[in-house]
Amino acid sequence: DLHPCPPGPPAGREEGQLVTSRNAALLRMLGSARRVVLTTHRSPDGDGVGSEVGLARMLSAGGADVRIINVDPLPRLLAFLEDSFRIETYDPQAHDPVIADAELIVMLDNSVVARMGRMESAVRRATAPKACIDHHPEPEEFWDPSLVDVGACCTGELIHALAAELGGRLDPPAAEALYTALVSDTGRFRFANTSSRAFGMAAALVDLGAEPARVYAYLEEQHSEGFLRMYGEVLAGMEVRCAGRLLLLRIPLAMIERHGAEGEDLSEIINQSLGHRESRLAVLFRELADGQTKISLRSKGSRDVNRLARRHGGGGHRNASGIVLPVSLDAAVDLLLPELEALAVDEPSPAG
Repeated sequence: DLHPCPPGPPAGREEGQLVTSRNAALLRMLGSARRVVLTTHRSPDGDGVGSEVGLARMLSAGGADVRIINVDPLPRLLAFLEDSFRIETYDPQAHDPVIADAELIVMLDNSVVARMGRMESAVRRATAPKACIDHHPEPEEFWDPSLVDVGACCTGELIHALAAELGGRLDPPAAEALYTALVSDTGRFRFANTSSRAFGMAAALVDLGAEPARVYAYLEEQHSEGFLRMYGEVLAGMEVRCAGRLLLLRIPLAMIERHGAEGEDLSEIINQSLGHRESRLAVLFRELADGQTKISLRSKGSRDVNRLARRHGGGGHRNASGIVLPVSLDAAVDLLLPELEALAVDEPSPAG
């Protein structure tokens, strides 16, 4: 759970040109590789999938044989992107030979090797170069080549910049996929990572055929009745700690099953909870079907949840990060609660 992007300034943000001469190796490989595999992190989101589809359509138009292979299925609200490019869910028997035969493997919207999940061993065994295109801080050194720019508001912004460098024109489906990436990671243009470049990119994509009303309808107006009822139940059960500074939300698997809300995007529930005027930190604990617990962390200002997440094998941004722990929901709460309370009551310095 790397997203959405933080409601505060990205850690280590750098301004400047997104794609420079240092990315020559990546540009050369993208322009010449004929068999390309694209993938993104576990629990794929709008930025990861939108970036995949945008890049896939661009490379396919140049003659490459492109496969998008993700370790987890698409969330239901992103299924419309499959109308623009086939998105496959990883199956070792079917896909390990494809990965082994690739000339280039590209990880999008993630640089943490472990977040490849079950695909990790197959990717490590492959002899093809493994590239990374991402905007999260502290990238791992596994990737060569890589394009990582924490000044980009989303990975889709990097794909948009690459299109210009590669001399390709984005068709309407590719433009709509990148627009999906953009609105997903800027919180519909409300987070502090919404730069002037973000609005310029939006205008350019609309000129190329992206339809904002259509994308909004898919992302925001396709929820089930069960999801809306569960949304209210989760917020009603919110635990308020540390004089309102820490908010805890829990979603047991039984609640998801009772409401028939499998496959729904639950990220907006935690974002909504930060509307509490005293809140500094909100954490959503979601029980997974395999007995693990997915933890989504959101914070305000300079409170760095990314550092906490990385201590437990997760990662993301300073104000929005995620962890998956191999323990029950209650055990995950007990494990993290002391650190969460300490972070919630701490008063960071103005410099962060």
